[in-house]
Amino acid sequence: MAGAISAIGVAVLVYALLAPQPADDQTDHMGYGPHTSYSSGNVLLIAVGVISVVAGLMIIILREEYEPLPPALADHEKGPAEREQAPVKNPDDDALVEKEYLALRLLTGDERTMFKAIMDSGGEALQKDLIVRTRMSNAKVSRLLDRLQTKGVIAKERHGSTNKIRIRMDS
Repeated sequence: MAGAISAIGVAVLVYALLAPQPADDQTDHMGYGPHTSYSSGNVLLIAVGVISVVAGLMIIILREEYEPLPPALADHEKGPAEREQAPVKNPDDDALVEKEYLALRLLTGDERTMFKAIMDSGGEALQKDLIVRTRMSNAKVSRLLDRLQTKGVIAKERHGSTNKIRIRMDS
């Protein structure tokens, strides 16, 4: 969608710039040959084209993936009758889900991808499996895991020739 907006903006901009209206004034242009000027319609098209291109690019650049709330955090949106019908949950599970969601929101893009991959593996995974799952290089996975360990959201331990990674939500 954003790419289409930008493409339309570029097309309008190119059309407006390549179709100037010839000047019909009798002004002396000091020997610079035939002079062309843009009509108010062309200027309007140029403005619309520029705005469309910028808007499309901003949508592409600033777009953030939508992440729905985990069920534990979405419970506040339910009415009292719906909450009563819901099965009884362990409060510790809700606290863990809330901490994991908060950790996800505070991480950068690649860190978030790595943390999600570990979460999707049941809270622990081998480093070599994370390389395959995320399609990132060994060096990049290693750097990301070091940053996540520094932030205190994972724990690493040796497991043969690789590392076993676990989500750690102590605090």
